[in-house]
Amino acid sequence: MVYRVVLLITRAVTVVCVVSILALAGSMDRTLSEERFEGTVIRVDAKGGATVKTTEGREYNIQGIGLQIGDKIACGQHGESGCEKIPLKPPAKTK
Repeated sequence: MVYRVVLLITRAVTVVCVVSILALAGSMDRTLSEERFEGTVIRVDAKGGATVKTTEGREYNIQGIGLQIGDKIACGQHGESGCEKIPLKPPAKTK
């Protein structure tokens, strides 16, 4: 009798764990390919990778060619996961 109760409790706990894991997985943050963000390049490595830091303080690792520290980057702005440099505004003309 005790064996059956322990088996029933074990199965119930297992089901609850699996359901809670699936619920948490569904509510996790979106993946990088779904994110839309803008930020500044803070690190660049020799393999073409860069670390972008957003104004909210989140950091993302991206791949990009010709990136330099300080470049402004926009990622996922056009519905795809690609990143592109934000062009600098030309300085205002003074007279």
